[in-house]
Amino acid sequence: MKKQVIYLVLFIGIGVFTLNSCKKDGLNPKDTFSKDVASEEPVLVLSSSDYERVITEPLVKSGGEYYSKGIIEYKVSNQTEATFNFGDSDKKVLVTKNGVGKKYDLKKGDKKSKYKKVIVSPLIKTNNCDYIVEGIIKYYDSKSGEYIATIDFGNGTCDEFATKSWPAGKTKDKTWSAGSKSFNLKDWFAKKK
Repeated sequence: MKKQVIYLVLFIGIGVFTLNSCKKDGLNPKDTFSKDVASEEPVLVLSSSDYERVITEPLVKSGGEYYSKGIIEYKVSNQTEATFNFGDSDKKVLVTKNGVGKKYDLKKGDKKSKYKKVIVSPLIKTNNCDYIVEGIIKYYDSKSGEYIATIDFGNGTCDEFATKSWPAGKTKDKTWSAGSKSFNLKDWFAKKK
């Protein structure tokens, strides 16, 4: 029995080390990509994670990664709490909440950042959840324009998990396959209420 406990502790220790190691396919809170992911802010905060996402006009992409047409309504208790209107061709979405509309740029970039970001699906947070619950962002190298990875925050479920997907690639001394991996946001996002 004592040997089994030692093996179990050793196995868990190796697992924790492996999950926390800095790898191309994982997230490490010390690297700049992970810091960018951790600093993402939601486009919209809803009152409850018990919301319904209703597409009232079909979402259409015309030639790129951005939706250029379509409307999404977010309903809480059968009441429309917010609306996303992708009707602009200027890579912006009109978000209306409580009768007030505001445009958000779907293409984000910071001169200090190594990454250009494309919001494929708006980032949604709720008052009763500590994490972004929905949304997809694609990251590109700001200098070369090369696609780096996609972060998918989920489909509205209140949990601390997201998924990173990346293409196959190569550096001077390392080659990797395309893939995806779920990771825990708890280590990167400060709890906000």
